[in-house]
Amino acid sequence: MQEGHIMRKAIIYCRSATADQQSNAQLSRQKEDCLAFAKAHAYEVIEVISEAGFSGLDQARQGLQKLMTLCDENEIKAVITRDIERLSRDRHHLNILMQTFADKHIELVTLNRF
Repeated sequence: MQEGHIMRKAIIYCRSATADQQSNAQLSRQKEDCLAFAKAHAYEVIEVISEAGFSGLDQARQGLQKLMTLCDENEIKAVITRDIERLSRDRHHLNILMQTFADKHIELVTLNRF
């Protein structure tokens, strides 16, 4: 990286609906893929949030609430996730999240485009 280059702060969000061994492997892959993307695109990952055993329809997930708090309290420039459904499977809720990110000038980066 060139001297003087400012890295953009990012949070990685990973989620799996079940909490079994296979889900743990899926979460690990999500995390590894997102970390590799962040490194390749000059993001400074300040936190990785992983949730296992939570439905994408559950809007009160502790990890999702933490993500939103971190976005409020820090100068986050991006939220990185494998795909959009990791954040929410409810289209209305997803639209609210996307508008919130846009209002805060936070880029939503999905590795699998929606």
